[in-house]
Amino acid sequence: MAGPIPTARPAPRSPWTARRTSGLLAIALGLAATARPAAAAEAPARVATLLPFVQAALGRIEGPFEVVAVVRRDLDTPVAGAVADLGNPHAPSFERLAEARPTLVIGDDVLHAPGAAQLAIGGARVLLLDTRSIEATLAGLEEVGTAVGAAEAMRRETAAVRTRLAALTLPEPLATLAVFGTPGSFLVFTERTWLGDLLARLALANVGDVPGGNERFPGLVSLSDEVLAGLRPELVLLVAHGDPRAIEASFVRRTAAGGPWSGLRERAARGVHALDPDLFAANPGLDLTRAAEELVALASGARGHGATTGGHSAMTGGHGVGARE
Repeated sequence: MAGPIPTARPAPRSPWTARRTSGLLAIALGLAATARPAAAAEAPARVATLLPFVQAALGRIEGPFEVVAVVRRDLDTPVAGAVADLGNPHAPSFERLAEARPTLVIGDDVLHAPGAAQLAIGGARVLLLDTRSIEATLAGLEEVGTAVGAAEAMRRETAAVRTRLAALTLPEPLATLAVFGTPGSFLVFTERTWLGDLLARLALANVGDVPGGNERFPGLVSLSDEVLAGLRPELVLLVAHGDPRAIEASFVRRTAAGGPWSGLRERAARGVHALDPDLFAANPGLDLTRAAEELVALASGARGHGATTGGHSAMTGGHGVGARE
């Protein structure tokens, strides 16, 4: 009787074959796992910014992003183009923000922090920037560049600003007073604001940064008439917020002969100047170099010495020094 037919056994796999098969399987699984995130990464970031200087900075670079919503630079001028108009940066329209479907919303870490949860519409990432100093502003822009996939391009822009600012520092400090004018009140800039920090970087010594003031807004203090009258600035700067003509006229009355601050004008050998609100009323971002150049020109007398009537250094109810020519 014939015995059972022997069955052939499979040839043993060599260790090299096993390792090769395992490696190919791992590669295939890895490619499958990364296919979906890679496709998602290709979609451009949809950016909504509540800071005009961020919009301007993004306009200077290229990258995988699209600006879909912005606030107004001037409350009376609607946003042009197909970009969503969020209106007032202090109270942006959340309805229009939702319609824009942003994936990244950029704001100020003081102004917009209370509403951060509302800004995260549809799961959008909220990036709040510190805008109170020059270095923090530039670092914030670099963070924005990274967030939109254009880190290197933004770093080139911020590096150019740092280089230019370093070259503009005055050889000797100049006593300076910077005042923020609003309807009904005047506040003094301290070094805890971007403008105060810029003055310090340029060696424009801020004589208004003194103890005892009432900090009405972050970095902006109200000083008594007696304290202001006792300051000894060689250069006085005014940033008007609101109606520039009315605010400048009020400032002229206070610093005129017989006014509570008449000593300021008498001692300001480099003049009393109204600055361009388009450049100085809010942090200008990458245009910090333009702001610094304007300040240095005033400090050096390149825009006129101490005149209070006539010419660009006048402040007699018009826009005064710094107005667009």
